[in-house]
Amino acid sequence: MKIFFDSGNMEQSAHFGWQNKDLALYGLREGYKNSADDLVEIALENGTPKTLDTYIFPILFSYRHCLEISLKHIYLRCRGNLPSGGHNLLTLWDEVKKEVIDGFINNKSAVENVKTYKENFVPYSLEGISLAKVRLLLKEFQEADQKDFERANPSEKQTDQNADVWRYLISTDNDLYFTNGHSIDYLSLKESVSFLYEVLDFIYHITDEYLSS
Repeated sequence: MKIFFDSGNMEQSAHFGWQNKDLALYGLREGYKNSADDLVEIALENGTPKTLDTYIFPILFSYRHCLEISLKHIYLRCRGNLPSGGHNLLTLWDEVKKEVIDGFINNKSAVENVKTYKENFVPYSLEGISLAKVRLLLKEFQEADQKDFERANPSEKQTDQNADVWRYLISTDNDLYFTNGHSIDYLSLKESVSFLYEVLDFIYHITDEYLSS
């Protein structure tokens, strides 16, 4: 018996290592998002407290990670490298807003340059999408990470430890992150993350279209 066993059976095997950086990040964000969506459906179909109260943590971690990877995917496609900001969703969003949205998609000079090498240029617009709402939702996610981390880890600085609250539940100071009752509606969670994911996917699509010859 082996954990990493190559059976040669295509119908029951996963294949990785063949992707370039762009495809690797695409696969990651899609994998985490779709896995979380599937777990939400399983939790709701089962409906027992045991399932509803335990599935929430892998779901939240997966949703959060798909958003983090989505932001990094956009930046990588536009700038050719990963952004600074570690795991901080707000810092990553602000980098994408500055460098990709304001510096490229909504930059008239940059768009004029795109027209010089695109044979069939199609203009895209982010009008009608509330970028303020996107930041507000990411802020809600980020602040939940930081507030509970800092409360349970008073001796540590908040650096790249974001999302630890959804992975471990107990801090390195041996304290529970959550000491009061909380309730999260699964359908509202899925709807909000899907909105964010679709907006970020659209921003990536525009960036990829403009940069492809």
